[in-house]
Amino acid sequence: MSTAPSGPRGPYARSAERRRSIARAVLDTVLEEGHERVTTAGIARRVGTSEATALYHFPTKEHLLVAALELSDEEAGLRPFTSDPGMDLEDLRGFVETTMERTHIMRLHTVLLGRATSPGHPAQEFITRHHRSAVEHFTGVVRHRQRAGTAHPGLDPAGVARQFVAAWDGLQAQWLLDPSFDFGEDLVQIFRRLTGQNWMEGRAALLDPAAGL
Repeated sequence: MSTAPSGPRGPYARSAERRRSIARAVLDTVLEEGHERVTTAGIARRVGTSEATALYHFPTKEHLLVAALELSDEEAGLRPFTSDPGMDLEDLRGFVETTMERTHIMRLHTVLLGRATSPGHPAQEFITRHHRSAVEHFTGVVRHRQRAGTAHPGLDPAGVARQFVAAWDGLQAQWLLDPSFDFGEDLVQIFRRLTGQNWMEGRAALLDPAAGL
């Protein structure tokens, strides 16, 4: 009986391993010192390779920074959160508080978000994919909450999701400039308002026979 190969072998495997080791070095540098301190020469030294080899895999500093974000997403353990449309608002608050512990990553994401709007920028594909995934996730969350009676049934789930992701990005930029407010709490309240949860809770209270109305 033949079996399928378990993954890349030979030079392809070595190339993938080298790319990952370089991305790992970039991510570590970002977490320790911030994205401003990333240089191709510095990353090559950290990996123990030549600058030419680093440039072969990642032609510019921007490519290196994108690789760091991709690896960060992969390693952050976000799958249980992003795959569960039944998340509650405490899940959301907890997720935001976890991301706030990685300020350098938040700052890098905000920087590349702006640069990715330039056609052909190395971050464009990653940021587009990242936002598409976030919108798809929160579209599912809104639909789930509509069925559960905690989101207004007349809302367009995809429209709400796009607005919420946009609010997240904007609020994150504000928090990076002035972290004096509760980022997580503000996001939760924005989600409640966008989904009509306050209205649904008020309606449920009015229709509750115990209220005597």
